[in-house]
Amino acid sequence: METPVLVVGASLSGLSAAVLLAHHGTRCLVVERRSGIGTHPRSRVLTARSGEVFRSLGLEPAIEAVSRRPSGWFQARTLSDAAWARLGPTGDPTRLISPAGSRLCDQNRLEPILLAAARSRGARVLFGHELTSFVQDPHGVTARVLDRSTGRRRTVRCAYLLGADGTRSPVREALGIGLRGRRGEPRFLSAVFAADLDRVLRGRRPTAVVLPGSEVLFARGTPGEPLWEYGVPDSPFVEGAEDGAALVRFARERIRAVTGMPELEPDVRSVLRWGASAVVAERFREGRVLLLGDAAHTMPVIGGLGGNTGIQDAHNLAWKLAAVRRGNAGASLLDTYDTERSHVAAHTLWHVLATARGLPQALHPETLQLGHLYPDPANGPDADPCEDPYRPTGRPGSRAPHLWLRDRSGRRVSVLDLFGPRFTLLAGPRGQGWPPAGERAAAGLGVPFVAHRIGGPQPALRDPHAAFADRYGIGPTGAVLVRPDGYVVRRWAAAPDAPTAPEHAVREALERATARTSGPARRA
Repeated sequence: METPVLVVGASLSGLSAAVLLAHHGTRCLVVERRSGIGTHPRSRVLTARSGEVFRSLGLEPAIEAVSRRPSGWFQARTLSDAAWARLGPTGDPTRLISPAGSRLCDQNRLEPILLAAARSRGARVLFGHELTSFVQDPHGVTARVLDRSTGRRRTVRCAYLLGADGTRSPVREALGIGLRGRRGEPRFLSAVFAADLDRVLRGRRPTAVVLPGSEVLFARGTPGEPLWEYGVPDSPFVEGAEDGAALVRFARERIRAVTGMPELEPDVRSVLRWGASAVVAERFREGRVLLLGDAAHTMPVIGGLGGNTGIQDAHNLAWKLAAVRRGNAGASLLDTYDTERSHVAAHTLWHVLATARGLPQALHPETLQLGHLYPDPANGPDADPCEDPYRPTGRPGSRAPHLWLRDRSGRRVSVLDLFGPRFTLLAGPRGQGWPPAGERAAAGLGVPFVAHRIGGPQPALRDPHAAFADRYGIGPTGAVLVRPDGYVVRRWAAAPDAPTAPEHAVREALERATARTSGPARRA
């Protein structure tokens, strides 16, 4: 079997990579040792940034149908208490700075959507297939895959292999890449159950309720099919409950206690014991093999950033792999995946742990979702690793800020909706020279490209509040160049005076963003 990209692992990160690779026109084969998608809900929070990624793929309506918006955390003695104490703000503040906002979407409901999207766009996904070995050479990777149902072994030849095979990652282990941090401690137990709790909820719809003894009840499922998750530290509560039946009995007893409903007969759907690791791989790339998701970093559950960081890994990597495969970029562009994503993973993990320990240096969750800055020479060596997403700058290395526009039909469109598989140039209201100059520069390099002028006379996109130029830190004749993953490459405060200068400026920025010097790159 031959495939441009072999993805090992069909969980959240691997399936995200498959959909995104297909979005950028690159075929892939996904192999997963499990027989199918897991039934335990696992991750629950879908951050605003992940929502933006799936919005760009046209998956937002399907995800909306199986998710809910965050409502707030509370504290109580039992769920049946007449009054609960509120913990922190209610609602979703990211709706102010993102077209997607955050959602609560169980992983076992999100993954089928990604699986269907990957297959419908040309990815081949094989469950019950396990990677047993691989070897790479200067031109590709040769892998051996076992069909666990038949015992048949296949050889797969690919240009690149992506290890999205979880915390214990056999791919990472085979590469000899070590981990920094702590694995598997502390340990927790979680039990997902269905039960009619309307009598004690009294119309309240919490995101979670924190109870004495570090016990927590999390809202799961959807508004139409509500589920709950009971969570507790594994010890000392669970001591002696080793087999499945004993764990279910323990879970039922505790669910009755924390709900304040001794007569309740909860329908326990699954019970899982797991360890909360806090690790980052020493590197994310070894030649033609790249790590993403839990294979590259494992986060504690606080803030729900682990799975979301894996989605962002896939978003960062997919366009780069596709560009290198097409010959639109130099092979060294893949080095920036390691540089950018290992930086984000280590920084996110530090602040998640700081939050757990109550340290004042911990950043706000929205900053960790939307404010990370990729290293960029334009910002200098001492630049901050993040910026406040409520006060975006539009500087190179930052997520392009959200802003609502209107198209010619009057339909509301986010600036982020303009980004896709191509580089995008956004020109100010009097920057009419930029789009044709950019198109000439991109055509000379063979780089997929699109340009828009925001506002000005007879615009295709109106800026109702004349906020675009200020939001992106440019003047009326300026412009900004954005990568396919929605991060700013370069901005120009004003158009240069020389007639050929805008074309030269865009060409230079595209060459740097695609790791090439001039002319077409070699297909890799």
